[in-house]
Amino acid sequence: MPSLRALRRWLVVGNVLVAAVVSGAAWVSLDNARRGDENAARLTAQNLAGSMSSEVSTELRLVDNALETVTDRFSGVHDTGAGNRLLADMLAKQRSLLKHVQAIRVADREGHVVQGLAADAPPMNVADRDYFLRAKATGETVVSEPILSKLTGKWEISVARALRRPGGQFAGVVFAVITSDHFADLFSGMDLGKSGAMSIRTVDSLRLVARHSAFEPRSSKGLGEVTVSDAMRRSLSADEERGWYITPTALDKVDRITAYRRIQGYPFIVFAGLSTSEYLVPWRQQVAELCILALLLVSTIAAFSVHLYRRQARERASRLAADKLAKEQQLLLENDLVGMVRLRDRVIQWDNRALAQIFGYPPGELRGVSMRELYLDQETFDRIGVEGYAALKTQGRFRTQIQMRKKDGSALWVDLSSMQVTEDESLWLIADVDVLKRSEEIAFGLAFRDALTGLPNRRLFEERLADAQANAQRSNAPLAVCYLDLDGFKPINDAYGHEAGDQVLRQVAMRLQEMLRGSDVVARLGGDEFALVLPASGTTDSARTVLQRCLSEIERPIELDHGRSVTVSASIGVAIASGSCPTSQVMRDADAAMYGAKRSGKGRIQFHGLRKAYSSEPSHDASTSAASEQRDAGESGHETQGDGGETKAGGGLLFSAST
Repeated sequence: MPSLRALRRWLVVGNVLVAAVVSGAAWVSLDNARRGDENAARLTAQNLAGSMSSEVSTELRLVDNALETVTDRFSGVHDTGAGNRLLADMLAKQRSLLKHVQAIRVADREGHVVQGLAADAPPMNVADRDYFLRAKATGETVVSEPILSKLTGKWEISVARALRRPGGQFAGVVFAVITSDHFADLFSGMDLGKSGAMSIRTVDSLRLVARHSAFEPRSSKGLGEVTVSDAMRRSLSADEERGWYITPTALDKVDRITAYRRIQGYPFIVFAGLSTSEYLVPWRQQVAELCILALLLVSTIAAFSVHLYRRQARERASRLAADKLAKEQQLLLENDLVGMVRLRDRVIQWDNRALAQIFGYPPGELRGVSMRELYLDQETFDRIGVEGYAALKTQGRFRTQIQMRKKDGSALWVDLSSMQVTEDESLWLIADVDVLKRSEEIAFGLAFRDALTGLPNRRLFEERLADAQANAQRSNAPLAVCYLDLDGFKPINDAYGHEAGDQVLRQVAMRLQEMLRGSDVVARLGGDEFALVLPASGTTDSARTVLQRCLSEIERPIELDHGRSVTVSASIGVAIASGSCPTSQVMRDADAAMYGAKRSGKGRIQFHGLRKAYSSEPSHDASTSAASEQRDAGESGHETQGDGGETKAGGGLLFSAST
């Protein structure tokens, strides 16, 4: 019979092994859960920042186009009185269109504000403002840093553009005022949780333009200041366009995971932060539960071991004590969660019930079988053999995550770890993490796919456009980039509801996919706006042929629920570009061409750089072309209501034609 010392040694080894296995399994589970929660929060923050970046960019672009329209019209008027009347009339029109702008004003060449002030407002001079001086020196639109209003004393930004006479002489500045409160109101509509925050800062100076905090709404704390964390500066230094970091926010010391996105075309960055104390609540609960469970399990086993030792000491029945200890260890090893296998020369000597269940084998079938049967391919089997056993020799343990093969041939993600037992034997622990890995893949899809149509979203579209341009540059073949905006979509949405509008968008997406080739790219950028990349259609004729088929397919009637039938059309803007053309310029050209198609009468295809717009039924005779041009000229002086809810002015009143 074994001595008490031997029995004590076996009990200590057994309890240490139990504690190691339980702790390892708990640590793997908690680590994976925390990574999953953190990734989910990061993706949510990135989506919030991207969404708000697009929304603010749209608002600024509307203001930019409006100011450009005013200055272009003014530059063609020779008479001073007529010019002043024109400015007054256009400021009234543009003010009614730009609901998000607090005011549109005109300052003369000395900086005196001569239009746009209330009748009872005191005189105002902006000659000392930086945006006035920069607008005077350039012909482009300039955007100010956050400044305190001379009228209200509140924080705001100004978007300005110089007014010039027909001869080019400086005549003053027209500028639009957007308050910090307006941006804060936009941010308040986002789901930031109880302690989240969203803000917008300038790119160069990082001065705070506007901020909304879920527990400090409407606070003016830090506006106009540069109070930022070191983590923010490091992340911006690495990537100024987009990124994320975790750190306490400098303004309120709340620890957040913060994502940021630069507003394309404008000197601002949007930040969206979610409190770590909120998104880690489920994980902390899981930590407490697993710790309690592990403590109870280890404590139970330890207590049982003490009891066994005392009993064996009293009875000196060593064999009975050894049998009970073996049974206790067998209960631990034959669990249903963590698969265990003991290997010699990579051949299975022993495996537990959990291992057979994980891989779909009957109990005992795997014993004596080479581990190669559980690997997907020979390459992975060889790699793990080299890396794993090298780590066991030098460090005594090894861990990785790979895909292995079940009995039915299907792939399964597992967490694989091992420890050296003897010189020629090792113990391997295998945990099923397939559900977690699949959820990570789903989360990746949500970040890059439009939830309604399943098409690539703007982020994935930009990446695929960049890839297509790289291929085009290598093959020296131009490609066609197209922006498509639905005509007649908003009336359907208003008449039949958003569900009907969603059906229309899904149907249009499906039709576009059916009409295009496998090498083409189709994406939904948001609302009723789509984008296409046609790598093999690098000429006007070939691109027009493909797009006319798409346009005809879109215009076919769409059957809604309850037997209703509706029709929509589309305005398509096309930019033919080489691979060396900057991606941002190609997208701007396609966007400008699309607005040109809308001004030409909608239901058209407009190529950037060409005056003529093509409908889905191309005409081949001069009379039809003349009639089309006459109709376009007749419609260009009227304002039309855009499908996304915004007002789009024809004839260059709101959007200037780039073609």
